[in-house]
Amino acid sequence: MFKKYKFWLLAAIGGIALSFIMVLSQIPTVHTTVKNLPLAIVNGDPTNPISKKIVDQLKKVTSVGDKNPTTLKWTTVKSTAALKQDMSKQKFYGAIIIKRHFGENMATLATATPTKPSVTTVINQAKNPTVSTAVTNLFSHMTTTISGTISKNIITQFASHQQPIPIVVAKTIAQPLNVTNQIVHPTENKVNATAIYFQPLWLSSVIISLMLFYAAKDGQLRGKNKYRLATMQLMTAASLAIFIGIMTPLYTTWLLNYHFQNFWTIALFATIAEFSFIMIILGILSWTGFIGLPLFVLLMFFALPILQLAPEMLSHFYRDIIYPWLPMRFLIDGMRGIIYYHDGIWHTPTFNLLWVMMIGMFLLIAKVFLSQTRNTIAK
Repeated sequence: MFKKYKFWLLAAIGGIALSFIMVLSQIPTVHTTVKNLPLAIVNGDPTNPISKKIVDQLKKVTSVGDKNPTTLKWTTVKSTAALKQDMSKQKFYGAIIIKRHFGENMATLATATPTKPSVTTVINQAKNPTVSTAVTNLFSHMTTTISGTISKNIITQFASHQQPIPIVVAKTIAQPLNVTNQIVHPTENKVNATAIYFQPLWLSSVIISLMLFYAAKDGQLRGKNKYRLATMQLMTAASLAIFIGIMTPLYTTWLLNYHFQNFWTIALFATIAEFSFIMIILGILSWTGFIGLPLFVLLMFFALPILQLAPEMLSHFYRDIIYPWLPMRFLIDGMRGIIYYHDGIWHTPTFNLLWVMMIGMFLLIAKVFLSQTRNTIAK
């Protein structure tokens, strides 16, 4: 009876299991809440007590929202030059700059010759487009609140002296704050330029690793030939990684109309990422056999939703336990730095990928050495 309906039962079980896994992989994207969102404040008018008071009021806003509130982590930066460097290093999602003479200009709002105090909001868009949109709305709400507070104080000041508000002052306090919005490291028409490399490079590395592993098993090479086989695997993997590392950016240009000024830097980084992925997958497969293959396929499905979110949007479990162990996050971080921040090839994600590569090579060579030792003992 079971043999007769085995195919249908296996198909049903496989379909149910796959649908369960796909739904399970979406858990990180459900009910996301931003925690400890890094934001910066620059006080360009530090000697004025009014400016200091505004900064203190902003830093007291540590959470936004009633249900599952977004928590904020404010950092004071000394100057706009230092802020520019921090933005390039992707330390902050956004910043509020209190401009020079803020307090002095604010004191003129109730006079016949008012000068509006100035505030600049800075959005680090490429760090995460979704979060940057939320930060834009947050800063808009905060500057509107500050403007409302300033207007209310001026009205109260005139009311306490029982004086009418002059027309010039009335026009000014309708919008007393001069707000300039600035976007740094814009994504422009390349919002998904970093994520598009993940699936092509990861899937191709899984297929190449599988083929190289199968070729090694099928070759039935023994003894000293195992070292020769490992060398051939490394050389083949390196050659294919170079080819795929160049072709993948070309595909994005031809098919997606993405044009990059630093094309060869992207191609070189894609090559390093591809070779690193092949090495770690091949190294693990050399120890686990074909049974380890589903791990890397499932890893792609589970990693994709996580990598699309900012780390601050992940729960404690995914942020601190799962996320650090995803090798493909180095690809996403590296591509983001190269495409949007114009980093060179030698930056932190590259070194992390090289560590992944060396671990994979160590696993592969260790397996060859162990097999060689066993063959020697058997003889």
